[in-house]
Amino acid sequence: MLTIPELVRAACGPGPTAARSAARLMSVLADAPHRLPEVFHAAARVSPGEVDRLLMPRMLVGITGAPGSGKSTLTDALIRAYRQRHPAYRLGVVAVDPSSPFTGGAVLGDRVRMMRHATDPLVFVRSMASRGHLGGLALGVKGVIRVMGLIGCEVVFVETVGVGQSEVEVASVADLVMIVLAPGQGDSIQLLKAGLMEIGDLFIVNKADRPDAARLHADLLSMLRIAQADPFGHHAGLPAEEDADQDLAWGPLITRRPGTNIEPRTYLVSGEQGQGVEDLVSGLDDLASTHAPGWQQQRRQMIAEEVREAVLEEAGRRVRQTLRGMGEGQEPVAAVLGGALSVGDAAARLLRETCQQKGQA
Repeated sequence: MLTIPELVRAACGPGPTAARSAARLMSVLADAPHRLPEVFHAAARVSPGEVDRLLMPRMLVGITGAPGSGKSTLTDALIRAYRQRHPAYRLGVVAVDPSSPFTGGAVLGDRVRMMRHATDPLVFVRSMASRGHLGGLALGVKGVIRVMGLIGCEVVFVETVGVGQSEVEVASVADLVMIVLAPGQGDSIQLLKAGLMEIGDLFIVNKADRPDAARLHADLLSMLRIAQADPFGHHAGLPAEEDADQDLAWGPLITRRPGTNIEPRTYLVSGEQGQGVEDLVSGLDDLASTHAPGWQQQRRQMIAEEVREAVLEEAGRRVRQTLRGMGEGQEPVAAVLGGALSVGDAAARLLRETCQQKGQA
C-alpha cells in the first residue's frame, strides 16, 4: 500500500493514476482526519513555499439548505454551466449525505443526481457519509477539500447534509456560502431561526417554475433589507454630531459572519430547467475576481486551525490508547477516588505515560 507522500506525488502527477491516487488519498483522510498534517508536509516537498495555494481551490462554495430544496439538482446544473463557460476548469464536488443512526451507512444519493458527469475527467465528485457528525459536514471533509486543491480543482462545491436548523458548519470551510430555498418550506422567518442570515452570501430561491417562487423571492429580498438595516431607521450612516442618540450603538439586526465583506445577493433559479443558472455562475465569477485576494488570509487561518484540530485529534487518539492499556482508566480513577491523586494529577500522569509510550515506539 502506498504511503501518503507517495500518494501525494502520484496525485500531483500526470496520467490516469493521478485521479486514482487522489481518490485513495481522500479515503485515507476521510477515515483518519488526524493525518492531514502528513499531506501538508508531503505537499511542501512537491512544491516548496506554495502549500497554501497548492492545497486550496481557486474558489470554494458551500451549499446548504433544507432537505428537498434541490441542492443536488442545483449543484448538477452549476457543474454543467461551468463546464460550458469554462471548458478548461477542473471542478470538484464534496457531497455529504446523512448516515443511518442505526447502521451508520448512507445511501449517498446526491451522487445519483450528478451521474451525467461520471465520465468527465475534469469533474471529481466525492460522496461522504456524515457518520453522525453534527453541523452538516463530515469529519473528513476538510481533508478531501485539500486533496481537490492538490489535483488542481478551480472550483469546489461542498454540499451539506441540510437536516436541521444547525447545519451552518459549512461557513467555516467555504469562501462563499450559498443558501438554497424552495417554495413550500416555510416563510422567510425560518432564515432567522436557522442562523442562515449570518452565514449566507448568496440566497438562492430554487424551483422558480413553481407559482409561489416569485413570492418567496420577494419575501427574501424584504427580509435581507430588514436584516441589514438599522432597527429604528436612523443612526446608520449619520455623523456622530447629527446622531441624537450617539451614545447608543445601534447597528444591523443581523451580524454577518467574521471575515466577510460581501453584500448578500439573491437569485431566482430552477436547477432542473436551468433557468437563471447562467446568471448565478456569472455572479460567482464576479465574486471570485473581486474578493479572491482577500480570501488568502482567511484560508491561512483555516489551514492553521485544521492543523490544530488534527494535532488534538491525534493527541486524543493516543491518550485513548493509553487508557485502554490501563484498563480503560480504572487505575487513575481508583487513585482519584482513594484520595491519592487529584483529577489534575491523574490527567498529568496519563499525559506523561502517553508521551513515554510514544518515545518508546
